Amino acid sequence: GSLPLRTITRSRRMLQPHSDPRLWDGPTSREAQPAWLKNIQAERETVLRKINYTGGVFDVIPWTQTSWMQPQMHPYDRSFYDPTSGEYTVGRYLADLRARYGGIDSLLLWPTYTNIGIDDRNQFDYFRTMPGGLEGVRRVTAELHAEGVKVMWPYNPWDTGTRREGSSDQVALAALLKQTGGDGFNGDTMGSVGLAFWNASLAVHHPLGLEPEGGGTDEALNWATMGWGYWRYPAVPAVNRFKFLTRGRFMAHVCDRWAKDRTDNLQAAWFNGAGYETWENVWGTWNGITPRDAEAIRRVAHMQRFFGADASGGLLLSAGWEPHTPEAVQPVVFASRWPDARGRRVLWTLVNRGDAVANGTQLVVAAPSGGARWFDCYRGTELTARVALGTDGAAATASLSFPLGGGGYGCALQTGREAPDGALSAFLAQMAAMTKAPLDSYSAQWRVMQQRLRPVPPSPPAASPPPGAVALPAAHSFLFSTRGLEIEGDDAHGVDAQFPWEEAPRREHSHTLAVPPLFIDRHPVTTANYSAYRRATGYAPKDALNWLSNWRPGWPFTTPPGPAPLPPKSPPPRMADWPVTYVSLDEARDYCTWAGGRLPRAWEWQYAAQGTDGRLYPWGNHTCDSCWPAFATGNTFLGPEPVTAHSPAGDSPFGVSGLAGNVWQYTDEIADEHTRSVLLRGGSNYRPDGSHWYFPNRGGPGSGPPCTTHNKYFLFGESYERAGTVGFRCVYDRPAPATPPLGPDRAAGIGV
Repeated sequence: GSLPLRTITRSRRMLQPHSDPRLWDGPTSREAQPAWLKNIQAERETVLRKINYTGGVFDVIPWTQTSWMQPQMHPYDRSFYDPTSGEYTVGRYLADLRARYGGIDSLLLWPTYTNIGIDDRNQFDYFRTMPGGLEGVRRVTAELHAEGVKVMWPYNPWDTGTRREGSSDQVALAALLKQTGGDGFNGDTMGSVGLAFWNASLAVHHPLGLEPEGGGTDEALNWATMGWGYWRYPAVPAVNRFKFLTRGRFMAHVCDRWAKDRTDNLQAAWFNGAGYETWENVWGTWNGITPRDAEAIRRVAHMQRFFGADASGGLLLSAGWEPHTPEAVQPVVFASRWPDARGRRVLWTLVNRGDAVANGTQLVVAAPSGGARWFDCYRGTELTARVALGTDGAAATASLSFPLGGGGYGCALQTGREAPDGALSAFLAQMAAMTKAPLDSYSAQWRVMQQRLRPVPPSPPAASPPPGAVALPAAHSFLFSTRGLEIEGDDAHGVDAQFPWEEAPRREHSHTLAVPPLFIDRHPVTTANYSAYRRATGYAPKDALNWLSNWRPGWPFTTPPGPAPLPPKSPPPRMADWPVTYVSLDEARDYCTWAGGRLPRAWEWQYAAQGTDGRLYPWGNHTCDSCWPAFATGNTFLGPEPVTAHSPAGDSPFGVSGLAGNVWQYTDEIADEHTRSVLLRGGSNYRPDGSHWYFPNRGGPGSGPPCTTHNKYFLFGESYERAGTVGFRCVYDRPAPATPPLGPDRAAGIGV
């Protein structure tokens, strides 16, 4: 007989059962499993009749059934793109994942949120402005395909406030994915993806894999073959309802983006024959997979790829999948049974939901009349079954014994009496080598990823203010207090920024430091200033995509960003005193170098805006409509206001203008091993409306006073970084005084 379930002591999130179309609760006991199984089988038949299910969609896009490991990733990840060479580094990216956790089967290529909403570029424009444009995306996709990796895009249905396409989203998305060779999309925030998206892909003869973030609905099983799994993790594993309804064909990617211990997630995936979202770069915050979890992913993925393949009978796609088989006999071990169509081969996927190693008998199975062989397909060894005879003297049951580590994974395979074929023998040898070291010998320690500010060399000392600059006196004890405006993330994972005096990234920062005497541009650099720079230097970017877009005829009512000739040498006359925008961070740096200066550090910018009294706005602590530009929304960004429009009313204590609410301004670049970003200060006069997911700005959700807040803008290539609402100003170092007043700790935190 089977053993009763008991309470599991492993520390887990124990959520209460609730109605969830993606999951069923498991049986209350092993004795109750047969009746429970009949109930869910009956529900399956009822649902499939109700939705007129045929299952043909899975034959149209069969790859989705075996897309086991899928990271959401940002193409600006430093392992995927090299800004120095301007080249994508797909091989390096994939090699890192193979080395750490065995590689991936598909990826979700996400360039949109969190930068989207900084200007009026829509979600598709973020692909158009990736380095190399859409042709670059097509080449990257082809490289990934050559390595066996499918490519998904995000679809952000909430993006209704930016530039409109001129066609429906489903038509635009299908056309762009066909143009670039993409394989499908993830429906961000969507409970399910509507039939119109499937039909749009069929209309262009490019069927797409559809993957709603919310997991899906019963009816959508007729056209959507995937979904994310924001699952619950009770002690008794919940069951993947959509996979069961589709007789083993639906692919759910279990997702828990902020989990530091991924055992629950991966056990749920292995038990259910589901995929896993190996997400680490979470909106620019690195939630790295620990060595133990990485090794577990490697092992589970290797088993999934073998047993999901046609060569092994596609056992993990079995229409006869039986979750919670009562053949599992350990109190804290749970198993799914995956038979082939003829019942000659059977796979069991097991998970140990306890902390301790479970030794001894794991499975008691019916012994086939023709004989069988059994294998521990996790450790790659053949098992010697303990056979019990029936009353007729024939073999009745076979007991299979093998150890199963605490919080671990098990695999058992039954075959016929014949010797393993070459493919199975090779697989078993690979698993034997892979599992030689116990899973618990790998570190489970999670570490926050450290960040560094980019060093900023001093500019040539200026004895007097350059044209258009004003003086900032030294501050021997300036309280630099600022808060990041990111929508998601927390200090425990290392959100926002890490300044040199801090041990780890965090959202809020407060530090007293010395600021040397400086000169700073009274106004942001204007289009007229930048035009003079172009004439003097002859500068023209290698890739002019999105460069000085508002200098081009027809702006802002123009076609989507794309390859274009250089803009005119001079801006339209009406824009001469506008802040220059649509320039990258490096282009802003290059201008300041030409002008004899550099970009300000984040604390220098704040000192210029705030003075020493901690004020919230450059003009004081009160709101003042006449002190900064009116705020605009709408699908089309019409541009900033002239730099002198709100001076002197909006000036800082030092007479510096345009520090708040007209254009964001570049300051420090900050980076970790995977992500580069720039800290933007001041806010702009535009933010699309209709969604709280857009880039936080004044007046919107999550905003704050400009003198005490900043936001991170993620860096990629120049065409991607250029935005209509981001400008800059320069600062100029002054000669050091004969007796330095700043003390020996001058470099502690501000010289790196």
